[in-house]
Amino acid sequence: MHSLVNGATMHATGLIRRLVGRRWLLAANCAQLPRCRCMASSAASAAPEAPRAALVVIGDEILAGSVVDTNTPWLAKLLHSRGVDLIRVSYIPDSRSDIREAVLDAVGRVGPGGFVFTSGGIGPTHDDVTYEAVAEALGVSLQLHEPTVERMRVSYTARGLELNEARLRMATLPTPSEVLFTPGLWVPLVAVGGVYVLPGIPRLFQAMIAAHQDRFTGVAFHSAALFTQLGESDLAQPLTAVAAKHPRVAIGSYPNTAADISASYKVKLALSSRDPAALQAAVADVRSGLGDIFIADPEEGLKQQQS
Repeated sequence: MHSLVNGATMHATGLIRRLVGRRWLLAANCAQLPRCRCMASSAASAAPEAPRAALVVIGDEILAGSVVDTNTPWLAKLLHSRGVDLIRVSYIPDSRSDIREAVLDAVGRVGPGGFVFTSGGIGPTHDDVTYEAVAEALGVSLQLHEPTVERMRVSYTARGLELNEARLRMATLPTPSEVLFTPGLWVPLVAVGGVYVLPGIPRLFQAMIAAHQDRFTGVAFHSAALFTQLGESDLAQPLTAVAAKHPRVAIGSYPNTAADISASYKVKLALSSRDPAALQAAVADVRSGLGDIFIADPEEGLKQQQS
């Protein structure tokens, strides 16, 4: 029984690797096919599906609570603003097998055209094993990347530091891959099979993604917000009815958690959709279903005071 399970797992892993490896080739080849062969693809593009993303956060220090992860909320906000759906965040230790499995799982979840980001584990020490694990997961090799070595040499020489064997581990990258550089940084952003390998240091992680954010673009969101002095319990039933009527609109209710809310609001209703007409219809139904209970946007007033 054990050998059967292992065999099935190895088959699934190999299938994902083959699919990942062919993603770029399929995209390139489709552009060269006769028009009639791409009709199905063209029809699908009339109603584009939003790209999905996943983040794999790596580090024993994160799981122990020694370091607070600030990359996840930052990335979630950026991707949402660019129309990309972040569908999964995984926290895992500095383990090659765990990283390998998490990356393969994330690749399968986001599908073709999706993005997988990894954060952490690309430093010079023994527990920095992300490059090795990603290479194993995607079935590629590890090789010293000379352009990265040269950038490292300039940076380390300027600081009077030696480019030793440990530091060269940080330039030993999954190959073949696309290696992207960020102005002012020697650290490479390695992209292989839709997986983007990044450092965990927030300053670097955020700067590197921000510099290349045009790659991560989907169908834009439209949003609206309503504010009321009623509590969530008073809103729950009519909101449930509106949500059922408008499945293409995300409707959330968020209590005001500020210490003093006497002159503000109790609940904010946030509505968002990629379909502006659907959003407008949902807002109209919320207003008609709940009646004259909404107040002026207090957040807008606060912005005006601050400006």
